[in-house]
Amino acid sequence: MQNLELYVVQSKDGKWLRRKGYGGSGTCWVDNINKARIYPKIGGARSMVTWWANNYPDYGIPLIVKLTVSATEFIDESKRVEKAKKSREKKEIAYKIIRKQEEMKRLEEQIKNAEEDLNKLKSN
Repeated sequence: MQNLELYVVQSKDGKWLRRKGYGGSGTCWVDNINKARIYPKIGGARSMVTWWANNYPDYGIPLIVKLTVSATEFIDESKRVEKAKKSREKKEIAYKIIRKQEEMKRLEEQIKNAEEDLNKLKSN
């Protein structure tokens, strides 16, 4: 089995570079590695190190941390997916029932109005 190599950028003070996206806001460096940007190839991590070194020379040159993944685990999601499908079907059926009940109320009101109109015509 071949190992998977991933890369993360770490500052000199031990914080991790996070992904902010286009026009993102917030801090660039976070304490939690779970919020860090993970690069599948070293080139992306290297470009960020170069950018930070060129634009913030007083900050220092960040490090690249190589993460090696060797263990894999397959997770069977079939039960969860079936449960989600059933839940969605129940919600759809409940929604249909509510719509039909509202439609029935509207039709009963129309019948009532039509009967009142008929009674008015009979009395004249």
